[in-house]
Order: sequence, then structure tokens, then C-alpha cells
Amino acid sequence: MLKTLALKVLCNTRVNSIVRILLKPIATYIPQSITLHVPVAGKVSMKLPNGKKMMLAATPDESILWQALWQGFKGFESETAKIFTTLAGKSETILDIGANVGYYSLLAAITNRQAKVFAFEPVPEVYERLRRNIELNGLSNVDTSTSAVTNFDGQTTLYIPVGTMPVSASTLKGFRDAGEELQVPAITLDTFVVQNAISRVDLMKVDTEATEHMVLEGGLNLIRRDEPLIICEVLKGRTEKFLHELLSPLEYNYYWITEQGLIQKETIEGDGTYVYRNYLFCKGEKLRKYGLR
Repeated sequence: MLKTLALKVLCNTRVNSIVRILLKPIATYIPQSITLHVPVAGKVSMKLPNGKKMMLAATPDESILWQALWQGFKGFESETAKIFTTLAGKSETILDIGANVGYYSLLAAITNRQAKVFAFEPVPEVYERLRRNIELNGLSNVDTSTSAVTNFDGQTTLYIPVGTMPVSASTLKGFRDAGEELQVPAITLDTFVVQNAISRVDLMKVDTEATEHMVLEGGLNLIRRDEPLIICEVLKGRTEKFLHELLSPLEYNYYWITEQGLIQKETIEGDGTYVYRNYLFCKGEKLRKYGLR
């Protein structure tokens, strides 16, 4: 009872703001096990490594943004965010597929104001938060879509898990315990680039909860044409085989993204600990162009 009441008080925007002001200067001295359970409500400002600022509209059910507040840029997938930001800085067209509340879309658009970013997020509630974060940062170089990117065009079923913030929805039935099934537009990347007259894609970020191979399968013409850099989530025992079958004939190289840097792999293998879930797929010697090799 007292715990529930305390949480409710902490989630009040005004109270939460005062608590954050008091805790932020000493946050580095407080165990993460404590700070990462302190909810965040209201606008959060985060300084990026390049000195630029990113604003996020946080609500108490978004743990990603809690991490960003208490630990800054290092708070959420820092090893991936660092590489993604470097690549985005030298890219003209970027696709963020499974954009969630827009963390990576914002990183790209703020880092490179000349780049065009396309963000895809099919969950209505999450999409609204994505739009809010884009507006909060005054970004005009991000276009958004509510379509689920997959390997066919038309309509598909989105399985939305039980919970207050459905950030792990998937078009794969049974991936999570679904509390709701929703029909949403489905589109392939190949169709999208034709419809929007996109002449070239430089960078893709794909995180679609165990359907990443279907995203790439629907964009094979694009991948063959542009040979984009691809940052992709790989879940252990889920997608490795399918991704390898798609990318191996295209002669892509596989780099596991870790805190120690990029580790080249002969085959795609997900991290059983789920600490480092992302890979960078790259053709030939492209990484040299971006200063990563």
C-alpha cells in the first residue's frame, strides 16, 4: 500500500522534477539498482557526445528514458548508440525500422540535420510518443510511418503484449503473450523506397522483435542496389539462420557490437546473455569510410 502510494507521488510531474533535480548531481554515486527503479515523468534533456542536446518526453512506464536520464548517453545500448551516431553523421538517408519512442531516430536527426530519417512504428500508443519526441526537438528531417515493415504489402496482425508500455510488439505470433491483436498496414522496404522516390539508403537500424529477417527479405532489391550499412538486433535462437541465408549470398560481413568494439564473426550468433543484442552488417571495406576500421 505504502509502496504504491509512494510510486504514485513520484510520478507526479512536479514532484518528479524536484526529485530528479535533487538526485541528478549524486546519481553516479548511487547504485544503478536504485536509480533505475526511480520513475521519470516529464521532459528530460540528455547531452550527446558531440555536444548537442536531445530532449525526451518521459513517462513513468518508459524504462529506456529512465536509463538515459540517470546515466546519460551511456544509459541505453551505449555501444550501439555510439556506432550508430558515427554512421548517421556521414549518412544522407537513414531508416529506423521499429523506431519505438524514437531514441535512434532522434540521435540520427540531431547529429546530422542534413540527413533524412524515416521512422517506422506501428503500435499506435508508441507512435504518438515517437511523434511527441520529434516535435519536442523541433526536427523537420524525420518522416514517420505507422506501417509494419515486413516481406509483403497489405495488412498484417500486430501482437501487442500485456503491459502499460507495449514496446515489444511483434508481427510474429507467439513471440510475446499478446494482450491485444491489431490489424495494421504492412509494407516492404522495396515498395516504400519506390513509393517515396528514395534514390539511395545509406544506413538502416532494424529492431522488430524477431522478424528482422522478414524486413530484410522485403528489401533485397534495395540492399542489392545501395549496399547500406545495417544495424540489426539478433535474438539468440530466433533469427540467426534466416539472416545468414539472406546476407551471405550478398557478401555482407558480420560484426557483433560490444562494449569492447566491433568483433567480426564468421556466422551470426545471438548473445545468450542478451547484453549485446545488436550486429552491424557491412559490405566490403565500407567501415573505413566511416572511420570504424
